[in-house]
Amino acid sequence: MKNRLIGLLLCLSAFVLVANAQQISFVKNCSWEDLKARAQKEDKPIFVDVYTSWCAPCKKMAATVFKDPEVVAYMDKNYISIQLDAEKEKDHGFFTKFRPGAYPSFYWLDKDGQLLSTKTGAMPSELFLKSCQDAKTGSLGKQIDEYNQKWKSGNREDDFVEKYLFEVLPQVFPDSVRPLFNQYLTGLSPEKLKSPRIGKLLCRFTRTIENDKVWTTLLEYNDVYSSELDKSLDFDRYMYMNLIRIPMSVRTEETKYRSYMDLIESKNFPNKELYMSLIQMESKIFDGNYKEALAQATAIGAANEKIRPYLYREMIYTFIIGKFFVETYTPSNEEKQAIITLTEKAFELTPSKSTVSYLAAAYARSGDYKKAYETLAILPFQGEPTLSNAVYGLLNLPRKR
Repeated sequence: MKNRLIGLLLCLSAFVLVANAQQISFVKNCSWEDLKARAQKEDKPIFVDVYTSWCAPCKKMAATVFKDPEVVAYMDKNYISIQLDAEKEKDHGFFTKFRPGAYPSFYWLDKDGQLLSTKTGAMPSELFLKSCQDAKTGSLGKQIDEYNQKWKSGNREDDFVEKYLFEVLPQVFPDSVRPLFNQYLTGLSPEKLKSPRIGKLLCRFTRTIENDKVWTTLLEYNDVYSSELDKSLDFDRYMYMNLIRIPMSVRTEETKYRSYMDLIESKNFPNKELYMSLIQMESKIFDGNYKEALAQATAIGAANEKIRPYLYREMIYTFIIGKFFVETYTPSNEEKQAIITLTEKAFELTPSKSTVSYLAAAYARSGDYKKAYETLAILPFQGEPTLSNAVYGLLNLPRKR
């Protein structure tokens, strides 16, 4: 009891020391239990800002919103506030119950530590203030408890599962979503697994490769999802990202790359031959073997363009990040013509700002600058997607600043 009292006094003194600062009066060096004791004593709810030292949006909030006089006045009057470094203070009692999946993460809790609301990401002062005001009447913690109980009691109705796993749970326990979705999939019939609804939900997991029910279902029925899902979802792009871009992103990490490839190669699934040929083609690009890669890409595109027109767009993107267009490489005339053919197909079959840029870059690479500028002239009339500045810089094209 004596140690607890000393801790609380330290917490209170730290609060007083920062109270006159021109920012939210965040309590310093305070345990979770002592923070709740402070909140109970003052009959105020709790606000927790979870950040990391490398998080740019976190720094932006600290430098602007948390120093906004209106925000400071409201928060100091209505909340007991604390900031926690998710890495350096990972053993803080708060993290025994809450595990953020992104930064910054904000938590609003009642004086007893029951969750009222949570949000992730930087926001302007007006939105932050509104979130703080709305949170005082929130009940997210109660909702989560209610949904947890329904799940434990065996409720597996479609609407409930989707809301629980993909709306409610990620706000507090994002690491639990995939394990629970694996449980859910294990109990479904093959016909239910093939449904567009399941395919759409599986698209949320295509940034990782894991040997579990989620990933194997994605593989096993990829042809079904591709044909039955709304084309606006672009399911095939998700598969390209999962089976091609994820392994390629770690190809310099031999152990991790080999583990991904061993796993993919060990599975039998529809369109496996296509995806393996795409992996081979992309490996050649990153190895700088552009001539063979262009020949293989041309063959893959021609064989699949009627049912997978998106492939040209994806393959050209890899030639760009694989530095085919940079000035340090001089392509042969054969390679110049091959890249023009591929980019013409990409724009014809999937017109967008991106594929217009690809085509213009191909003309410029061949030395036909007149045609390159004429192509760029139609850029404003095309739709999304567009290129990021980082990728655009690899095309050696002029742009307005």
